[in-house]
Amino acid sequence: MRILTTLAAAMLLAAPALAAITVGSTVKDTSGGVVGTVASVADGNVVVDTGSNKVTIPEASFGTTPEGPLLAMTKAQLDAAAEAAVADQKAQLASAIQPGATVRGTEGGVIGTITKIEGELVAVKGENGEARIPASGLTLQDDGLHFGMSAAQFAEAVKASAPADTASNG
Repeated sequence: MRILTTLAAAMLLAAPALAAITVGSTVKDTSGGVVGTVASVADGNVVVDTGSNKVTIPEASFGTTPEGPLLAMTKAQLDAAAEAAVADQKAQLASAIQPGATVRGTEGGVIGTITKIEGELVAVKGENGEARIPASGLTLQDDGLHFGMSAAQFAEAVKASAPADTASNG
């Protein structure tokens, strides 16, 4: 029994230590090519900076070697996948920005409904009136379109942008 324990301990000591996935580590593909550098590691995800894109990948997708993290994608494949995902997100956002679509604020509450699209601006009608917001300020989340204001802030912006009533000079 002691011989087996000693043999197992010797094998563990002889095995090369696997490098942990840490910030700054070089990520390589299965052919040894450089994919990128680890930019961050958090919550089971690894952000790999390819030099062209920063891509979040589940930590479980990596192999580890004594030299560092290993990914079963080349830099070109990872960049192509990242760029395709960005293009898909942009297309989904563009198709969601339509008259009748609900727009939510930063706190999740509804700030209004899109009434029309005017070039780069989107007219949103809320309880207190209508305001034009930049389409580039809209994001698409699981529950629909969002804009970077709370419902209260949007209401104040609508009031501030409304033309002042002018009294008739009789």
